[in-house]
Amino acid sequence: MALIAALTLAPMGGDGKAEVSELNDVAEAFRESDMRFLLGFMLEAMANIVLFVPFGAALSMRGYSIAKTAGYGLLVATAVEGAQWLLIPGRTTSLDDVVLNALGAVVGHALLSRLLPTRAG
Repeated sequence: MALIAALTLAPMGGDGKAEVSELNDVAEAFRESDMRFLLGFMLEAMANIVLFVPFGAALSMRGYSIAKTAGYGLLVATAVEGAQWLLIPGRTTSLDDVVLNALGAVVGHALLSRLLPTRAG
């Protein structure tokens, strides 16, 4: 949680806008013909997923189901994006990030469940 807070709640030099259309960046990435844009989007998407993998793994270790992990992933990601929108100057709020962060929590849970099936559920 501390890593998530440190990486997502620091002020940045961005435009500070809220992107509220669902998966706007995902749709644009597939419409865009510029490979640099697509690569940049893919790297950012992977970073959003990887950021929440340890969170999902931790919930798995604590015995939470994958459904509860997905719910908590959505809750925490929504709280982070809400804080960015309301409190942190220069941060861009995006529903894409919420979805990708929650996916990261689910991936973390699933990976740990596969690696340690007797401890994780």
